[in-house]
Amino acid sequence: TDEQIEIELSVILAGIGDTHTGSSISAEYRYPLEFHWFAEGIYITGAAKEYAELLDARVITLNGQRIEDVVNKLRPLLGAANESWFKTQIIYYLPIPGVLQYFGVSTTDQIELGVELLNGEEKKVGLQPISYKEYVAAESPAKPVPLYRSRPDENYWYEYLEEEKTVYLNYNSCRQMRDRPFEIFAKEFWGFVDSHEVEKLVLDIRDNRGGSSTILEPFIKDVKKSSFNQPGRLYVIIGRDTYSSAVLNAVRLKKETNAFFVGEATGGEPNHYGEVKQFELPNSEKPIRYSTKYFKWVEEDINTLAPDKVIEESFAAYREGTDPVLEWIGNNL
Repeated sequence: TDEQIEIELSVILAGIGDTHTGSSISAEYRYPLEFHWFAEGIYITGAAKEYAELLDARVITLNGQRIEDVVNKLRPLLGAANESWFKTQIIYYLPIPGVLQYFGVSTTDQIELGVELLNGEEKKVGLQPISYKEYVAAESPAKPVPLYRSRPDENYWYEYLEEEKTVYLNYNSCRQMRDRPFEIFAKEFWGFVDSHEVEKLVLDIRDNRGGSSTILEPFIKDVKKSSFNQPGRLYVIIGRDTYSSAVLNAVRLKKETNAFFVGEATGGEPNHYGEVKQFELPNSEKPIRYSTKYFKWVEEDINTLAPDKVIEESFAAYREGTDPVLEWIGNNL
């Protein structure tokens, strides 16, 4: 089938060993669930309204197989990924019936999911795929939103944490905002810092999947010259979604400043291929992404940038709307 060809093509491209090179798998019909991989396991964070009871449930099995064994069977789709990037990406393939069948997890569209509900009850649920056009999301119970997820539509923003005398800068994307170029934003930021009592600077790039690494370079130079560039005053938050150009920014901060890194190992590699272009296959017109340039930033043969202090993203924090990473920094006097 066309879908099988798409999956096989993705496996072949993954074998090249570059996470920027690849193709997508189109799937109109999917299982009506959304997943996220937390420290405690894989949880259901979104569901169609008819499966509302499964919201926030932990996935235990799929067709009687441990969910950890299932995702490992799908690894050829992400052959170049480190463990951090694998955890962020594999959850997008789990709801695709053709993928599960291709790797022998299921033989029909009907699957059985074993879950643990919030109340601790374990149950098994049968699922059939539906068209994305038919998907109507269940209303999730209201949850507090941690600071770092409070302004998802802005590529960069800052907030003053007066009690901690900390200025928190969230750099969510290596892309300019049309109505607020980063150069203007940076001037405003340093003006604010100069007019307030600030003891710590926190730069959060844990959800930054890249763009152009050059945007942040003048800011990094300013940080190097600032009074924050000393132990205990400069922190960088990284995570599984720190990828591509954001990793290049992180590596430069690691090499050229006294920043202390907190969070999880990056999904992107310090040395990697990038500057992606695209072409279409002549008959299927399927787009293929490919890298055009190799970036070598570190001498060591490592596939991730690890933090100085590991604090994993937890389901408990997700439920409570807290941010253990920022809390740790605030308490680290």
